[in-house]
Amino acid sequence: MLLNVIERNGRGSSLWNELDRLHDELSGGFFSGGGATRGFHNPPVNVYLNQDDVLLTALVPGFDPSSIELLIIENKVQIKGISKKTEGLEGYETHRQEIENRDFDRTIELPFRVDSNKVDAKFKNGILSVKLPKAEADKPKKISVQIEN
Repeated sequence: MLLNVIERNGRGSSLWNELDRLHDELSGGFFSGGGATRGFHNPPVNVYLNQDDVLLTALVPGFDPSSIELLIIENKVQIKGISKKTEGLEGYETHRQEIENRDFDRTIELPFRVDSNKVDAKFKNGILSVKLPKAEADKPKKISVQIEN
């Protein structure tokens, strides 16, 4: 970024930090979901589908698994994460902060209703994996044709 090339003399450094933050926010950061503000407003997800269920994976590093909530309503899954707020380090002034403490709330629409009693969610290495089985009512049913004489 051009502003980083200019020497900072310490005076007005909060202005420089704010300009850096604004630039990053406007240009999109690592977790920006298509122009959303930087941070965890929209953690990236992958959705894999087969005949019986959906596997949803979400990238949520830095979150405690106990701070993540799942809510299933028919064919929608809502993922919420509440970050633990951190203060600056004692004896230090923040010079630059790119790791933000933001909560997130994301809803994904699925192509079928989910059997919420059989949902399986796991968290490993900052990745949330959720297996969402298709509701019995939405599964195809084979109908036998009766032959009449």
